[in-house]
Amino acid sequence: MRPCSVISVVLCLISTPLWAQSTAQIHGTIRDSSGSVVPGAEVKATQTATGAVRVTTSGTDGGYVLAALPVGRYQLEITREGFTRALESDIELQVNADPSVDIALKVGAVSEQVNVEANAALVGNSQ
Repeated sequence: MRPCSVISVVLCLISTPLWAQSTAQIHGTIRDSSGSVVPGAEVKATQTATGAVRVTTSGTDGGYVLAALPVGRYQLEITREGFTRALESDIELQVNADPSVDIALKVGAVSEQVNVEANAALVGNSQ
């Protein structure tokens, strides 16, 4: 084996574990204001320095996991139909961190618009 090939192989073997260790994850549970779990909520993590986005959905138990995130500062945005949007900012991920970020969603205002159109009959004085 040529010396250059040996060095390349050694560098690959050394750098792979280092790259794998420079990640973290965020996990938590999404609940409503009464404490009940909220399945199907979209959880979006945005790395504030790069704008990179990762999205997942809360499970039937309201739990979510965003794994293998690059280290850095993040913002979480949680949305679910019928609830107001929730934001959690300034989440700093260090190497191998696994913070629990539980979110309580508030019931959103239900707004409904009804348009009624009718043709008014002309009422005249028939004599």
